[in-house]
Amino acid sequence: MIRQRLSGKRIAITGATGFLGTALVERLLRTVPDCELLLIVRAGRRGAGDRVAREVFRNDAFERLRNEVGGAKAFDEMTARRVVAIAGDVSVDGLGLDDDGRRALASCDIFIHSAATVSFDSPLDSAVEVNLLGPVRIVQLMNEIGSTAHLVAVSTCYVAGSRRGAAPEELIDESPFFVDVDWRQEVDAARRARLDAETSSRTPDRLAKFRKGARHELGAAGTPLLAEKTESLRSTWVTDRMIAAGRARA
Repeated sequence: MIRQRLSGKRIAITGATGFLGTALVERLLRTVPDCELLLIVRAGRRGAGDRVAREVFRNDAFERLRNEVGGAKAFDEMTARRVVAIAGDVSVDGLGLDDDGRRALASCDIFIHSAATVSFDSPLDSAVEVNLLGPVRIVQLMNEIGSTAHLVAVSTCYVAGSRRGAAPEELIDESPFFVDVDWRQEVDAARRARLDAETSSRTPDRLAKFRKGARHELGAAGTPLLAEKTESLRSTWVTDRMIAAGRARA
């Protein structure tokens, strides 16, 4: 049933470089031979296509498919024909897509959003920008480009908290997990927390401590190395504060 419904469809996917996303790409390519995939990934230094080739298709998960299509060369030809990688980032408004990327996305029939930060100690603002605002940005972009694609948003395995037994899908404000919190205020609070931490890290007293720490670690290193280490210590201090804020808010 699923194979027939997806037959001939063009499917956009975020999170393809992750554990679940890689498995999803492999399963679609192997079991739905005539579908096409549009993988939205952060480009990195070498571009989106190179990142997909290195971080997705070199995964051992594709060994079965590689053998089934007749080896590495045939596999590369098949992926070149059926997979398009475009540079995008769910933490950026409009997903950071250029005009070609927006046109490619507009041609898709299905959008599977599986990109997320899954660390239990993510900085508060990072988790908010990706896990909360990521789906919001996708919906906004789909509306902007007039897309009627069916959107599938993948949640974490902890979406039902510590609940035992069945967790039926229902409107969130009708579920036992509903918390009457304005998500927009959460976004504002997370961004303010980052700004406050950054400001606090740059006070004269704190900068002096970071410089002292840098000298303690590097000794008589030159000024450029000391400055680089000082900034590294400052940045780590800010990240630690944002991680603590995330744990507290959770």
